[in-house]
Amino acid sequence: MRASHFSASLLALVLSATIAGCASPQTTPTPSAQGSQPQQSQQADPTSPTAEIPDSTTVAYLGPEGTYTEEATKLFFGTNDQLAPQESVPKALEAVAAGTASYAVIPQENTLGGPVTDYVDALLAQKDVSVVGEVVLPIRQTLMGLPGTDLSKVTRVVSHKQGLQQSAAWLDGNLPSAERVEAKSTAAAAQEVASAGDSTSVAIAAPGAASLYGLEVLQANVSLSDANKTRFYVVSRTANTREGYGCALLAATCSASELPRVLDDACAGGARVVCVHDRPEKSSLGVYRYQIELERDGGFTSTELDRLARVKDVSCLGGFSRVEG
Repeated sequence: MRASHFSASLLALVLSATIAGCASPQTTPTPSAQGSQPQQSQQADPTSPTAEIPDSTTVAYLGPEGTYTEEATKLFFGTNDQLAPQESVPKALEAVAAGTASYAVIPQENTLGGPVTDYVDALLAQKDVSVVGEVVLPIRQTLMGLPGTDLSKVTRVVSHKQGLQQSAAWLDGNLPSAERVEAKSTAAAAQEVASAGDSTSVAIAAPGAASLYGLEVLQANVSLSDANKTRFYVVSRTANTREGYGCALLAATCSASELPRVLDDACAGGARVVCVHDRPEKSSLGVYRYQIELERDGGFTSTELDRLARVKDVSCLGGFSRVEG
């Protein structure tokens, strides 16, 4: 469980009594081995992550080509779809809301960098969309530059802010004096370094971005952790309608003191808390919008989803299953 405004100890104190009944060891819902294959191969399993996804569709994602979000998109949807890279996560969500894309894939949380708060805010702010899938993708942040780049002469490192955060320890030890510059995405950073033609600048991006943009890999896995993973949500205007998906996402608006009651009510049907992210509600101090993901052995029935939607201060953002890379 994670929360960006509470200290770990304070959050544990507030929630410990509440989630005691929800804190049995988490089990990851097992995705179908055909999770990224066309729908016709999945009719026998209505809870497959892509059970309600058409064979071919339009998917918006954080671009340009070569981002981790593109990797997550391909892992979930396969290769039979029209991928539409967007310059930002809000733009990807707007494409879904406007109907120019049927789905969007958006990052939400990283094991090293924590919640991507701008993207959590974007999802909570977007009306009339539902989460219909989840992708957990291993992240291997890679340092890359123009061919022949001399690391001793590098003065500038470009990446998405999460890439910079996840690689901070390596940068502190190896490029401590280099300026760290944020880009809209890791692939945009690679694209910028390639187009600038300046060997004193390097990018941190997905490994595949190096060949895509004509760069040389200078150092693999600068995040220094095999545990580095990112959670992505698949978003649509139309919610999943079948029963049995193993995960559910809630949004709750309440004071911090009301959160234990919300979690207690949410877990009453046998669910477990996967994560909690808190964002300011922006009307008064002490009131937050919480993003809460739950999982439940045996999946969520329509009756259980209806019960969750009736919990005071809560709205249900969708039931879905998880694909892991």
